[in-house]
Amino acid sequence: MGLTLRILFSVVMIMGGCALAQPPLSRAAPAPSVHETEQAKSATPQPASPQPSEGEFFNANGTKASLSDVLALAKSSDYILIGETHNVTCDHIVQAKLIAALAESDIRFTVGMEMFSLDKQPQLDAVNAGIISQAEFPEKVDWKNAWGFPYPLYEPIIEKIYAHKIEIYALNFPFEIARKIGDVGVEDLTPEERQYLPENPIPAMKEQEEELAKIHDHHVELMTKDKKNPKAAEVAKKSLAHYRKRFFLIQSMWDTGMAEQAVAIRKKTNIPMVILSGTGHVEHGWGIAYRLSKLDPEAKVLLIVPWRDTKPLVAEKGHVQFYCPLTKQSRLGFTLRMESDGATILKLEDSSVAYKAGFHVGDKIIKVGGMDVDSMMTLHRAGVKAAKEGTDMVFTIIRGGKEESISMPVPEHAHSS
Repeated sequence: MGLTLRILFSVVMIMGGCALAQPPLSRAAPAPSVHETEQAKSATPQPASPQPSEGEFFNANGTKASLSDVLALAKSSDYILIGETHNVTCDHIVQAKLIAALAESDIRFTVGMEMFSLDKQPQLDAVNAGIISQAEFPEKVDWKNAWGFPYPLYEPIIEKIYAHKIEIYALNFPFEIARKIGDVGVEDLTPEERQYLPENPIPAMKEQEEELAKIHDHHVELMTKDKKNPKAAEVAKKSLAHYRKRFFLIQSMWDTGMAEQAVAIRKKTNIPMVILSGTGHVEHGWGIAYRLSKLDPEAKVLLIVPWRDTKPLVAEKGHVQFYCPLTKQSRLGFTLRMESDGATILKLEDSSVAYKAGFHVGDKIIKVGGMDVDSMMTLHRAGVKAAKEGTDMVFTIIRGGKEESISMPVPEHAHSS
């Protein structure tokens, strides 16, 4: 599998926290009526504030919910899925807050994390046994190689897990196996590699498969549209399209594998599990919840997902949504918050390329490379395009109410997979 396809798999799986544009919660996913009943009783009949506070909770119908409301739903659940975008600090703070609140409510539960593959479970067992201290945790579990996002983002969660002595479990299979499946298929995996895969991968629901197809085809288009030779572009498209079935297979294995592990652990411990994973695996009951409905059909599942300020709250993405503005720490040297009309710079690193280019905290980026900044992916696409063409990235910003232009060279590796 070439670099471009590796980028594709990275975007959807490792960056799988990205929220997908999906239809309402599928009936095939377990959404117990007790949740709806308790939700209706506890919901405060007032619309969501146009400027909610970070970490504020909302019911599926858009009414505000208190932390107590959320805990009431969680107490009757067997699996509590909390979605995240992996590089958004606010998401992890809310996850940590929920874990602490559950523990302080005398609810016994385990925590399953997408961030760890099954080969890391021996280290996590040592954590559970109290052998590895919190200070030793990042090094002993090999966080740097286990997960591609900085440990400080997840430290609030780990702190609460240690503080309340909650057992932690790995849920997925090693990402390198996913890469190998993309390269050569399942047939060439070794027996040692196969042991980590789910026994019976459950195919995606029709709606999810349609959305995955859109994502796949969109990225194929992005990867080939700048090729100057039309014939070469067509060959590249056919080559990438060849991997479509493997792409779907890996997605099914990823979600089925996490669901299988969660079911096995719940049966072993006989207590509920909080599952932390990318939002794309949680929203609408697709992904993990759909597989849980097949593997543990009597279980009650609670879906908790983030809501961003880029769009109005959409009902039924989950039973509960929490507000966290979309922020991203870019390798270009600034931290951005995605808003409805662009991306605002919240923080600027000294001596970074962005600092040297003349950006200021408070600048709002509205265009880059001639494209409207309507998502963080726009900056990535513009960076890749500029790197291919050997040109600078050209930004249009709003500063002090006036529109300005800033040109910046693309740093090496800033837009790699």
